[in-house]
Amino acid sequence: MRNLKFVHSRPITSWSEYKIDPRYFLLLFLLSFAVAGQVYLGFFQRWDAIFTSLFCSITTELALVRIIYKKWRFPLSAVITGIGVSLLLSSYLLWPYALTATLSIVFKFLIRYKGGHLFNPNNVALVLVLFFLPDYAVSTPKQWTNAYDVMLVILCLGMFVCYMANRHYAAFSFLISFVLFGLVRHYVFGAPLFAALGPLLGASLQLFTFFMITDPKTSPGTRGGQIVYAVAIAMVDAALRVLQFAHPQFYAVFLVSLLVVIPYRWWASRRIEQRTGPQAG
Repeated sequence: MRNLKFVHSRPITSWSEYKIDPRYFLLLFLLSFAVAGQVYLGFFQRWDAIFTSLFCSITTELALVRIIYKKWRFPLSAVITGIGVSLLLSSYLLWPYALTATLSIVFKFLIRYKGGHLFNPNNVALVLVLFFLPDYAVSTPKQWTNAYDVMLVILCLGMFVCYMANRHYAAFSFLISFVLFGLVRHYVFGAPLFAALGPLLGASLQLFTFFMITDPKTSPGTRGGQIVYAVAIAMVDAALRVLQFAHPQFYAVFLVSLLVVIPYRWWASRRIEQRTGPQAG
């Protein structure tokens, strides 16, 4: 059960493959930080931003599931997506939250390949909003405290969630690769050492590591696939940091999804077809 290689002749992970749906752990992980941000950390985003993101993600998913599948389904993924938007995005207006949350769900249904959505639901919407609307929305790593006790809690909870989703290889590989590429940026490109490795001490990068790149639906399920995927994200992230791009981690996931996830799913589907015959999708 822990081995998530192409179960039931499909390359895309199914939640039925888990004894306990890991999304519940992820929801608890994100919800704890949303509450902590409001109660203890003084986040710039207030409750209205969280509720706006949740409302738009939930209603959009309910409507699309009803239209496409002709049924009602509890929108667990939409709840996770909505909280994720409220944690990763910051704006002095509410409509960027509404736009990002809505686009996240729409793209999940619209951009699909080999039986599943291609991008982490939050990623492609964040990339578009941050790139085209920089005057209205940013990503706010500085709102997180760098206190060691907070970092330790995030690290422990994040690794637990990744383990339950069988994506701990991706998380470890990304963090190790980030350090190695950070040292390259320091010694080869002259980046200050703290600037190169400092993001590791921020909850924003850890949230990105444990929430976005370890999404079971959009990351490889095999150990080797996870390692290649995570190292590629860290390498692209490092290159974008050298080029002084803002929000490089989000662009890195977007680009790697195009360059790695598509070929991986094509290869996975070819293996399945060789074993079982052609599959739909």
